[in-house]
Formats: sequence, C-alpha cells, structure tokens
Amino acid sequence: MHALLYAALFLGTSGDDECDPDLAVKQVEGIAWSLQQLSAAEQEEFRAFARREAASHPVREVAAEIVALVDGLLPMDE
Repeated sequence: MHALLYAALFLGTSGDDECDPDLAVKQVEGIAWSLQQLSAAEQEEFRAFARREAASHPVREVAAEIVALVDGLLPMDE
C-alpha cells in the first residue's frame, strides 16, 4: 500500500520536468480505476492507511496532499 500511495502521490504532484504530464495522468487514472475495483472493505483499509500516513508525515503540505489524493482517488460518495 505504501508504494502505491507514494507512486500515485508522485504522479499526481510532479511537475513537467519530473514526469511527462500525459503519462502521469494516465497512470493516476489507472491507479484510481484499480482502487475502485476493490471491495468496500478494501477501499476503507486503503483510506485508513492513507490517513495514518498523512497523520504521521512530518511535512504538513505533503500530509495535505496525501489526504487530497486519496479523496480524489476514492471519493466517499460512490
């Protein structure tokens, strides 16, 4: 879960000089699709993991990016 979360975070927040924007968008869309295929319990487990990562991250901006990323990947209203 750690690798998936931080790969999505990198792709979602990297600049044009770090990663091709079109590739990044396609990869984040693929990650979102894969997460949406999980059961409701598995999705909640991923959300809980991401919340713990955000809560323990020493950089507040990164913690906020983690929360925003997971909210975008796995919206609660679905």
